[in-house]
Amino acid sequence: MHAMHPQAGQKGTAPNRKWLAVWIGIIGFLTITARADDGAFTNLLAQSTRSAQHADWPGAFQCLTEARRLADTNGVALCQLTKAYCDLMHQTSSSELQKKLAVQALATAQLAVQAAPTNATAHLCVAVCYVKNFPYAASAQKVIWSRAIKTECETAIALDPRQDVGYYLLGRWEVGVANMNFLVKGLVKLVYGGLPAASNAEAIRNFKKAIALAPQRIIHHAELAKVYAATGERQLALAEWHICDSLTPVDADDTDAQTEARQQLAAGGHH
Repeated sequence: MHAMHPQAGQKGTAPNRKWLAVWIGIIGFLTITARADDGAFTNLLAQSTRSAQHADWPGAFQCLTEARRLADTNGVALCQLTKAYCDLMHQTSSSELQKKLAVQALATAQLAVQAAPTNATAHLCVAVCYVKNFPYAASAQKVIWSRAIKTECETAIALDPRQDVGYYLLGRWEVGVANMNFLVKGLVKLVYGGLPAASNAEAIRNFKKAIALAPQRIIHHAELAKVYAATGERQLALAEWHICDSLTPVDADDTDAQTEARQQLAAGGHH
């Protein structure tokens, strides 16, 4: 398969890359909750990454297929496998491969929910995977998934109120729906019955909840700053950008958010 995609070793496209931050928080919780004890399972996930790095996509998929067999009905292992599929999306610039990985990730996340319906992480995995599949879906499917993202996040939070990523995702959902082009919003309402109500104010509340649970996460502060900027609260946006600048990144996504914060501060913080 890799022979068909000479750029298969490059990083993924921006629409998928910007959601990687979500995974960092979810899997951070996963590592606290539990890990699959099967060494063979863990080794297969590692081997799939190595295969992808060498553009051996048949080998990568074979490893993940075998890992799926070992995961069976283990909800935690299925969440880890879901993450593995999504991680590999950033190892290729091939839209075809990204779509195949996204489809497998969503199917695996849905199996995780079936296996562990009270596992908050499994529900968040499904929400993230809907987003991962957005670039490859028809408009009607996107509307259905958009509703489902909100539902899955709310379910996860109900199961575990400590889920800062659940609030982060809800905030992103509120921003996206609240600021949808009015013509598009009208079409969605006319053809598909619309989406649940959303607002920037609710987005701000959700980002604040995420920050209260994980104040060290730069990504949460950065998203709050963006909403403040969009609603004309320049001083509040500046304050959040300064917080982003002062915190220590815990991962590559925090580093990216901090870089953006410094760019915003250099520009006056109101963009």
